[in-house]
Amino acid sequence: METQIIDFHTHIYPVALARRAMEVVRREGDPYDSLPIRENLLRRMEEADISLSVVQPVVSRPETQTDVNRFAREIVRTNLISFGGLHPDCPHVLEEIEKLKDLHMAGVKFHPPFQKVHLEDGKYREIWERINHLGLPVLIHCGCAKVPSPYDLHPASAEEIIRLLPDVPVILAHMGGLSMDQTGEDRLYRMPENVYIDTAMSAEFQNKDEFERIAGSFGPDRVIFGSDFPYGSQRAAIRLIEETGFSPWEKAAILGENARKILKDSIRKR
Repeated sequence: METQIIDFHTHIYPVALARRAMEVVRREGDPYDSLPIRENLLRRMEEADISLSVVQPVVSRPETQTDVNRFAREIVRTNLISFGGLHPDCPHVLEEIEKLKDLHMAGVKFHPPFQKVHLEDGKYREIWERINHLGLPVLIHCGCAKVPSPYDLHPASAEEIIRLLPDVPVILAHMGGLSMDQTGEDRLYRMPENVYIDTAMSAEFQNKDEFERIAGSFGPDRVIFGSDFPYGSQRAAIRLIEETGFSPWEKAAILGENARKILKDSIRKR
């Protein structure tokens, strides 16, 4: 069956910052046509037959929130939409949530290790309640980021956030934290129906059997294709899904249909 593929987890940056963004994986010396900029993402999408990509901006410091979201708004195209980035310690974060809603951004993104925050801290309760009230989908980086840090978010801690977001889709990136111990997996599988996981970096860090086991146990109807471009390969991520034993309908759900349900309002407004 024909599938329109949606990559739910990509990153691009202004040209002036693209090489710095690759320092995290020690690839700042990559040639220009491999850098995480819009024209290169669009080229990779065409090569992989991807219909739509969702950019997930990261606000690493409170003072950069305005500039990050200005860029996120500017890069939107017919086949490219963006979440907004939020830093929970920004003094104006509640006003920024309202602004992102008014600007029809597709959702909001958090990255605890890069932002150096414990998102489950009770002091952020008002942020989650405002997001839930406005109906914005939420994507949260889960697991470590290159190296473990005290701010890594795993399923047990994510539960504290998710209970404050009962009315919106919550996407736990990187399969909820990629490889977990049995306790972490069990907590993941008990998440409520509004919680999804994305496949970002699975092709790079999981073998097919592990990926298929976690995706199958969680439910293919709540797994969303994401590549983590430029850090992960779009074509490799698609190939991993296509090589699983899931049915054609389950593969279609993972590669696009699950994302389409979450993004229906944003897609309609394009």
